[in-house]
Amino acid sequence: MCKIIFYTMRGNLKFFAIALLLCAFASCSKETDMSPEPVDDTPKKSYTILYYGCCSGLDRAIEPLFEEVPQLDIPEHINVVGQIKWSEGYKSDYAGLADGSGDVQRFIYNHEEERVIVADFAAADYKVDAPDNLATFIKWARETAPADEYIMVFCGHGNAYNPAFDDITRGILRDDMYTSYLGIGEICEAFDIANVAENKFALTMMVCCVMNTLEYSTELIPYTNYYLASGHVTVATSKELYFLIDGIIKHGQDGEDAIVNAVKCAVDADYASMDNEHKQDTTLTKTVRIKKLNEKIKHFVNRLSVLYGEQVILGDSGMEAKYGYTSKDMDEALANSYYYLQPYLDASGDVSSWYQSSYNYDIVDVAKRLAEVTNDEALILYAKEIEETAAESILYQYRYNVDVPLYHAVTLVNKEEWEELRFEDANYCDLAFDQATGWSNLLKVNKANFKHEVK
Repeated sequence: MCKIIFYTMRGNLKFFAIALLLCAFASCSKETDMSPEPVDDTPKKSYTILYYGCCSGLDRAIEPLFEEVPQLDIPEHINVVGQIKWSEGYKSDYAGLADGSGDVQRFIYNHEEERVIVADFAAADYKVDAPDNLATFIKWARETAPADEYIMVFCGHGNAYNPAFDDITRGILRDDMYTSYLGIGEICEAFDIANVAENKFALTMMVCCVMNTLEYSTELIPYTNYYLASGHVTVATSKELYFLIDGIIKHGQDGEDAIVNAVKCAVDADYASMDNEHKQDTTLTKTVRIKKLNEKIKHFVNRLSVLYGEQVILGDSGMEAKYGYTSKDMDEALANSYYYLQPYLDASGDVSSWYQSSYNYDIVDVAKRLAEVTNDEALILYAKEIEETAAESILYQYRYNVDVPLYHAVTLVNKEEWEELRFEDANYCDLAFDQATGWSNLLKVNKANFKHEVK
């Protein structure tokens, strides 16, 4: 090196100067490399994930979470707490879990020991569907693991919105001890008791079948910023919680996009790990945007009410003469709308399935079919607005082998079913969704022969 520099100096002083600068730069670089890495002292946004489950036969699918969660490198700013009611008669192979009594256990992830600590909490007579019990769990979770953001996860059987008098298909988290379900009314009552509206959940996630309904998402607007659910029959496993935690670990510090990015990460990984046998979806909704969608649905229902009212006054011949169609055509359009249970029924061949008493149809498909069959200018406009606002409310959606667009499910029954299932007595008209849209006005007048069965 010295010889080359000496030779260069005699030949070209300018080049020598450059060489000296390069040597100096190299020396500085070595010193910099030896210095310690800068420490990021920025406070991390903290999260607590609340897991509220009732197995009802799903025990073997759910219990691996106690082995899987510790496999994640969970940082101190992410907490995981939960409560599970085991099925009566189920004995777990995992030490310290279900003993066959159908009891209730609580758990919390311990960062120091890097394991999930489980403790007995209540006997089998504990009522999962009691608002006070859910509220007590939420309060305990927030006191035990305070955080900046809270995520609520429900896990168990689900069957969409159903009237309270149809107990066997009421809602979510089937409790075999009482043959009862947790309904949306009980959930909201529990959230009020626990003052959830004062510090909304960042996300409410339903690991339950057919729960992406407007009856639920509208009711939850005051309590959660995002709502994650499927409109179809889905697969409940321990992996949903595992991948959600992993998503928060990877994207929890992404600012305003944290929840959306975490959910994308979690849902994609979850579906990649599955062997799907039928059509499915998982849909992430920004709940506040449901308000605008409901405004459009209200206009649509108001116009339909006028047309069904005209049918009563004019009769078939008068409707044909004035409009070129009758209410029978509108009923047929309703009946042919996308039925969220059909893919499951087609794949399983189970015509006796209790899922058939779920009354979920896609709101956008309903609107577009009615607009098409009537060719009514107002309905065409409203259907377009419903489609646009429904799309705006969906932040992310994973669809597996689905050949039609999907949005949000809504309950559809005909006039006879409305009365038979006692929707009015079950206070359907008091739901936030019906208050905002008047949807029950359509349910009370149509005579569609729907694909579902009333059981």
